[in-house]
Formats: sequence, structure tokens, C-alpha cells
Amino acid sequence: MVKSEMRSGVTRRRFIFGLIFSIILFSVISYKVSAEKEYKLPFTLTAPENVYISYEPDNYEFFGCTVSWSQNDSMSEWLTRMEDPESHDAAVEELNAMGYDDVWITPQLDWSLDSQDDWHYNKYWDTDGYDEDYVQRLGEWAYISFLHYGTKTNEGQFFGYKGNIDDPDDVAWNGSNDYPGWKDVLKEDQYEIITVDDTRRAFVDLTKHTLYARMRYLVTVRPTDGEDVKIASDWSEIASVGKEASNDMDLVKDLTIEAPKISGLRMTDEEFNTFPVIAFTIDVTDSITELETVLKANRIGVIWLQTEARVMGKSEWTELQGDISLKSGEFKIDLQNLAEAEGTVSKDTPIELRAKYVVYANTSTEGGTIESPYSEILSFGSPEMQVTENTTEDVTTETTGVLIATQATTEDTVTPEKPKEKKDKCSLCGFCPHPLGICIFIWIVILAVIIFVVVWILVKKKKDKEK
Repeated sequence: MVKSEMRSGVTRRRFIFGLIFSIILFSVISYKVSAEKEYKLPFTLTAPENVYISYEPDNYEFFGCTVSWSQNDSMSEWLTRMEDPESHDAAVEELNAMGYDDVWITPQLDWSLDSQDDWHYNKYWDTDGYDEDYVQRLGEWAYISFLHYGTKTNEGQFFGYKGNIDDPDDVAWNGSNDYPGWKDVLKEDQYEIITVDDTRRAFVDLTKHTLYARMRYLVTVRPTDGEDVKIASDWSEIASVGKEASNDMDLVKDLTIEAPKISGLRMTDEEFNTFPVIAFTIDVTDSITELETVLKANRIGVIWLQTEARVMGKSEWTELQGDISLKSGEFKIDLQNLAEAEGTVSKDTPIELRAKYVVYANTSTEGGTIESPYSEILSFGSPEMQVTENTTEDVTTETTGVLIATQATTEDTVTPEKPKEKKDKCSLCGFCPHPLGICIFIWIVILAVIIFVVVWILVKKKKDKEK
């Protein structure tokens, strides 16, 4: 009888503890899942694409390696809207409607030397390098933030100067009490010591070693009411440079480029030096994007868009000025050069437009440029423009031409961006909304204790009844 009661008591205790554990586990999982479902992004988040790395032997010991990568059309278009003064306020207004004050994208690069399984990522990469007490936990070897723009491809430098080996106060090499330095993340057989300008430093010879890299995006969502939320993309495919790496330059041999495809041509409400501005988009193909990442990574070139126009019926084309870097958002091009070439352009004069890619690439000892064929010619009706000897202003403020191509004008509502008040983070977990100033996980424990007490009382009452 005693053994039976003991067994029964053990069973009850196991049941109660199991119930409490299940409640806590379910609450944590539910919180994470609801966070993922709640915070929708204004773009489609995917891993960085076309990641390439390279180095110049003559400059490597100081500048290190160059990395270039591309982003998907959705991210490129959204960033372009945020960067364009004419569309920025409307884009911010859309964020506010989603319940956000701000959203930003931070590219991160992780590296591994001589193998593909010695990565340096840890939990502090998810929190900008700091712990819950805002103490720095990552050294200069952790590349947790690169500049990032709306262009289809971006680039940055990494794996350069690693500190003064003989200076005990050099935190780049030695680290600190709070985070490791380069000497802690490099193995002794992976570097040699060289002297540059009387300073001894670590040097990783990439003719003897292979450097691997992978990238991801860390997106920060700042809700209007609540704490910052971090959302990470997947890691990219692994790129490599050095002893065992393949030659990316094979991509630029016998180079040929297809013509750009223009769409969405429209007359904007904007002006440049009082001259009208047109806008259009380009379908930037994957092959063009990959080519530019290779050119940028090897620091041998770049791809630009060249736009030209002429009055219909004339033979000479005029190169226009405006956006030239490849992106998924709109290209804005002004008509000042055309107006100056013509002197006077009457209202509704048919204007023809075309574009081509120009590759400025030093792919051989001769260098030079490589041009694509021209795009299809599009036409639109011009607003009235006139240039005199003493002025470059047009005689009318009217900028609503009749376009044969797609018209898609929209009026942006200007809404001042609200300043974000800095809010205290939960001192325990660092990310929950801490209702009533108490961490949500403490609330879960309190709930579990209450359930435990209630179950214990019920069991005790039942036991007393049986007696």
C-alpha cells in the first residue's frame, strides 16, 4: 500500500512537472511564431546572391579583400524608393501604415579559413555585436555591418589590417576583457608576421591559404509601439578566394551583353534645373547582375546604363544625364541635355528614347569599354522647352507630356517622419515587450507556479477525501 501510494505520488509529480514544462515550452514557441507572423516586411527577404570575393596582391596587406554581392528585385526596388527624395516620404508613410517607424537592412559576412566549417557566427551577430547589458562582445574580425544601397550590386572591404602585434593596448589584435581579438580567432599556422612601416602585423598569405565567405541580411524592424525586432535571411552560397579557389574571371572572357529592356516609361512631376524628368525601369537580368558582381569584386570594372534621346526624324542622338547605376527601381533621367542641343522644343514634339549598357572593364592588358546593343526605341510627347543664351530655364512649368509608353504617375503624400523614442529593452531576455515592466518569461513562470499550486490543492483535497 505504501509503495503504491509512493508510486502514485511520483506519477503525480511527474505529471505536474511535465505539465509545467509543456506550458513554458508552448509559451516560448508561441511567442516566437507569433513574432515571425506579426512582423511582415515591405519587401521579399532572401539571402544575398552572386557573392564573390577577390584581392589585389599589391594592396592586400592593407586593404584586404573585396566582396561584392547582389540583392533581389524586391529589396532593390524598396531601397531605391527609400533613397529617392521624391518617393521617400511615401515609402515611410507605407511603413507607418504597417505599424513601423523604420526598417533597415544590414549585410553581414562570416568567414572561415582553410575549411568550410570553421565559421565565426555566434548569437551576438543577431544583436549588432552587443549583449543584453549593451556590452560589446565581437571584435574587428566580425563583419556584422556593411554599407548597403538600392543598386542591384553592392561591395565592401574585409580581412584587412589586423592590428599591431607588439602593442598590448591594440584591441584589434589582442581583443579586450569583453571580446576576443584577431590573435584569438586565427590559428598560429594560418598567418605569418610581417613588418610594415616599423609595425609588426599578422599576414595571411592567400597563395598558401583559402578564405571562404558567406553572407546574410539582418533586418531590423522598429515598430511604432514596441522593441526593435531582428529578422535574418538565410546564408548565401559560399564564395572563396586563394589557394584552392576557382577563377571567377572566366565569366568575363569573350564578353557579350544583351540589350537592356525598358518598361514603364513615364513623365514625372519632378524637375532638374527646371527641366522635366522622365522615369522608366530596366529588367536587369541575372546574367548582367552576376557579371557586375564579378567586376566589382575583382575591382576591374562596373556596368552603367547610358540613355540617349533625339527629336523624331533627326539622325543625331544626345546622351542624357541621370541615374546610371543598375537597380530594380526607377531610373530618373532629365531632358536638359536634349533641350540644350535643340534650343527650342515645342509642346508634344515626338521624342525618341533608347538605352544601352556600357561595361567599363579592364579585362585585358588593353582595358577599355564593352557596349551592349541598344534597347528598343520608345517615344513620348515632350513638354515645351526653350533655352536662350542667358538662361537654361524652360519657359513653362508644365511637365505632363503624352506618353506612348506606359503612364503610371502617382502623387506622393508627404508625411513627416516621426522621431523614434528610445525604449528600454527587457533587462532579462532583451527582446520581449515586458508587460507591466516584467519579463514575459517571468509571467510564464508565475503562471506555471499558480497552476502547480492549484493542482497540488486539488490533489491534496482528493487525498484527504479518500482518507
